[in-house]
Amino acid sequence: MFAWLALAFMAGWVIPLQTAANGNLKRQMRSPFLASFVNCTIGAGILSVLILATGESITRPLDYLLSLEWWLYLSGPLGAVILIVAILLSARLGMLGTSLATMTGMMVSGLVFDACGFFGIAVHPFGLMRAAALLMMLLGLALALNLPHYLKQHGHKLSMASLGWFVVGCTSGTLLTTQGAINAIARVKFDSVLWCAWLSMVMTALIVLIIALTLRQSPQRLLDIEVKGRYWIFIGGFMGATNIIAAALFVPLIGAGTLMTLSVAGQLCCALLMDHIGMWELEVRRIHPLQLVGLGLIILAVALIRLL
Repeated sequence: MFAWLALAFMAGWVIPLQTAANGNLKRQMRSPFLASFVNCTIGAGILSVLILATGESITRPLDYLLSLEWWLYLSGPLGAVILIVAILLSARLGMLGTSLATMTGMMVSGLVFDACGFFGIAVHPFGLMRAAALLMMLLGLALALNLPHYLKQHGHKLSMASLGWFVVGCTSGTLLTTQGAINAIARVKFDSVLWCAWLSMVMTALIVLIIALTLRQSPQRLLDIEVKGRYWIFIGGFMGATNIIAAALFVPLIGAGTLMTLSVAGQLCCALLMDHIGMWELEVRRIHPLQLVGLGLIILAVALIRLL
């Protein structure tokens, strides 16, 4: 079991890497949608190679696909919605506010999914101790993201509209949990976790491309990409595929609550390290001791959840 928990924690590390790679492409192409299209296409291509290498078929019988529940195909559209929400939130709450809202939604919805047994997840009742673990997680998240400093600088700008956008961000985090739970079932129905992730990436790529074309963002901007040895700008799709596969595998094994909390802890660890060393052209931001305290509280909360 410890090995699954460690892998789930490491799966959270890929999200900041994906965000950094996607951010570089977005700046160069002047379009988050085209950048996401590039990443999703690359991710789908890598998954295609893996599927064929394992001897699987890249196709499925059409009559079988049509016989499945419609909601099994929501992973791709949910990925596109999550992307759009992130774009809207970052312009209104900043990256820190967006991260705080999304991660809060992930952790809370994970415990709710566990308590209600949504999508066939094993039920873990939400009692007093889990409530205490949730409060510990939220406090740890606030410290890890250096929320006191953020409020000191931007508190005067907060309004009811900001609160509304924060709720939207929490909803986006809930959609991430929902996407993971759906993929956990879809991988069984499709008899392949790789094909499940491939379908999700292909659908997301098509949706964001349609949005880009609707907004008259020409695919010719692909020619504006300057690599200059920075091949890491293309790993976002692979990281996204890894995250989809991890969620599909780990939700049934350790529960949505544990997975979402470990994912948040992994994201924060990777993001803080990337900021601390200025990795991949990021501005250097040294780690503050309170941020480490926050991470410790989140990890302790994970331990409490697993023991309950």
